[in-house]
Amino acid sequence: VVPMVVYHGKSKWQKKGMKDYFNIHDNWFFRFIPDFDYLLTDLSSYTDSQIKDGTFQRAAIEIGLLMQKNIFDEKKLFLHLKDFIGIGRLYFREEEGLKFLESVLRYLFSSTEIAVEDALKSIEMINGRAKETLMTTAEKLMEQGREQGREQGLEQGREQGLEQGREQGLEQGLERGTLLKEKEILIKQISKKFGISEKERSFIMAVADREKLDLALDEILFAESKDVLLDILKEG
Repeated sequence: VVPMVVYHGKSKWQKKGMKDYFNIHDNWFFRFIPDFDYLLTDLSSYTDSQIKDGTFQRAAIEIGLLMQKNIFDEKKLFLHLKDFIGIGRLYFREEEGLKFLESVLRYLFSSTEIAVEDALKSIEMINGRAKETLMTTAEKLMEQGREQGREQGLEQGREQGLEQGREQGLEQGLERGTLLKEKEILIKQISKKFGISEKERSFIMAVADREKLDLALDEILFAESKDVLLDILKEG
């Protein structure tokens, strides 16, 4: 047992030994008074901002530890994500809290298969400026994923073109590599958000129009059904 004292009086607490708080002169009774130290939290010695900052740091640590502990069990993580984020709910309307939420979103996007849109739904308790900031972050994450896919596609195409040894082969390889990567990204995002059948997967892999793929990728964040995305690929 670790004794703790939380003091919120007007004057400052004078910490001393436990026995010193008792005005007893009879040694026979005095020996029955426990003599132990204790942890003191004297609220009168802290400013409001110090209490607030310290509380936020503890909340951030709790959220971080809970997410890391459950990062390999995505089903459980997604199920309890709203509860985890809710620990620091009071602090997410301020600058430091917003930055922390952005970090949470980036961590989920890079470390799990949880769709960014689903993560946003789990933290819809945040509104106004916070929600706008998170939507902007989500869009940036999606664009980063697409850009990374393009770079990988370019590299794959470049290698394929070099092996063919012809300029025409290089251009075709670049285009094929980019198309392939964009298809893979679109399939992954649709699968995470709505689920996808083998027939739909095959249909997307057969699309040869990069402009349509780009349009579908632009809409994935806000699409309410996969039919909207598949219709974009079918148009024309």
